[in-house]
Amino acid sequence: MANTIYKVPDKGDPSDVLQLFPRFNLELLCCRYWLLSHWEFRDLSYPYWRIYHNGRPGAYMIHNDKEIALSPDKLYMIAPNTGYATRIGDHAIPENSYHFEGSRLGRGQPLKGKLKEDGIPHLFIHFNIGVPYDNVSPGIFEFNLTSSLVKKLDTITGHLDVDFTRFNFYTVLAIHSLISDLLSSIPENNWDLITKDYRILQVLGYVENNLNGQLSNQILATHSRLATNAFNRLFTAEAGISPQRYVKKKRIDRACALLHHSDYSIDQVAHETGFADRYHFSKIFKSVIGLSPARYRREFGIK
Repeated sequence: MANTIYKVPDKGDPSDVLQLFPRFNLELLCCRYWLLSHWEFRDLSYPYWRIYHNGRPGAYMIHNDKEIALSPDKLYMIAPNTGYATRIGDHAIPENSYHFEGSRLGRGQPLKGKLKEDGIPHLFIHFNIGVPYDNVSPGIFEFNLTSSLVKKLDTITGHLDVDFTRFNFYTVLAIHSLISDLLSSIPENNWDLITKDYRILQVLGYVENNLNGQLSNQILATHSRLATNAFNRLFTAEAGISPQRYVKKKRIDRACALLHHSDYSIDQVAHETGFADRYHFSKIFKSVIGLSPARYRREFGIK
């Protein structure tokens, strides 16, 4: 899929100007509501966007040596690949591990009753919007709650109170609208995109949609309409890394998302991300992440 749409004017359109619209693909990975009693993590850097809203104070994020107290009257959005730590209250953050304890809110359980118990109600949404827009600079963005945002949050949590496995169209619209509101509030200069060269954007879009296929430099060069050597030089200059290092990074990023948010087997994850077999995938994944895929899912998978 290309990253832009060229819209030819329809018959009867009073304008004959060809318009260019950037294209992005919003992919929801999860939307959950939990009551947390422990949330102590040393590093929560992942290759997708996150939105947090807490129903009461007492939780903290630490980013770039700055502590952020999560307030019930604010929403927080974390850009992909942003490193940060978390904790609740004065709980210590384990040096080489993590401490997570909580229970799911919803499925007919009375939310108001649950909110009276010890713990922090924690709504979190994970999503991607595709290249090049997932390649923004790392950061944590803080937003004041408005009446419009509160209405969307009420729609989302109200649905999760009834069903946390299937979402209806109206609730998904509310989630999309919430994400769009927050993304559009990020200052334009924060969108430090990987490249603005249309030839490389075409290649990035192709990589994103063909991670389980052949992605040699020769194949990628054909989508840039450049000779292979010229493509390699341009890509490296624009992206800061070689084409094959970028492909490996995107495959591992996608594998992390699947291990977090899907019930795919390790073999299926390997196939979906373009590795020859489970052995090859596990070897590359561990060399990049530092954990085997099975251990990564065991420690960080979301149920």
